[in-house]
Amino acid sequence: IKACADKLKREMEEYGNPPVFPADSVEVESVKEDTVVIKDKSKGKKSKATAKSGGAKYQWQIMQSLGIKDEIIPLFADTSYWLKYFPPLAKMDLMRLGIHVDWRRSFITTDANPFFDSFVRWQFIHLKKRNKVMYGKRHTIFSPKDN
Repeated sequence: IKACADKLKREMEEYGNPPVFPADSVEVESVKEDTVVIKDKSKGKKSKATAKSGGAKYQWQIMQSLGIKDEIIPLFADTSYWLKYFPPLAKMDLMRLGIHVDWRRSFITTDANPFFDSFVRWQFIHLKKRNKVMYGKRHTIFSPKDN
């Protein structure tokens, strides 16, 4: 969420609101019909991010491809707006799938909900003290710009 919001902010600063992108970025590459059909999706050459974006180069274009109107896209530059906009849509999709959930027990687990966030932190500290949570080495993406 933070990365997408920051990217949207930079695009609006650089290209305006609504942005006017360079002409070469508007064209989305189309795949030729005679290309090899991949039978096993795990062997595909596209990255997960490319598949999600649908070939859009800019965050604004990705938001448009999701059906979000240009008038409200600037609101997504605020990270907290993402937490207000998308959870009701996710809930609606899950209900359409027929999932049975006790929605009274759904929480946002970020600092947007300090009470529940402190509980989750306490729980992990408690589990770590009992050696129920292990930490191992893994690669992590770090942005020096955002620290």
